[in-house]
Amino acid sequence: MAEVTQLKRYDVPRINWGKWFLIGVGMLVSAFILLVPMIYIFVQAFSKGLMPVLQNLADPDMLHAIWLPVWLAVLGVPVSLVFGV
Repeated sequence: MAEVTQLKRYDVPRINWGKWFLIGVGMLVSAFILLVPMIYIFVQAFSKGLMPVLQNLADPDMLHAIWLPVWLAVLGVPVSLVFGV
């Protein structure tokens, strides 16, 4: 008579709720830390309307403050690419 072999039973992977809970809490805290200051900055910037914001965008100091990080990124990314930092 032929031997009966038992099929292998693969267990369904269980969801690790503790891991996902901690990941969710971490994401919520990170979003809170990033979004609350950003929202506050935009609310304060536009509290007197759009016109003061547009006037400030034409100010040379504001243009320099915007251009400087862009310029540093343009320089820094190729340097990091070359040196592998």
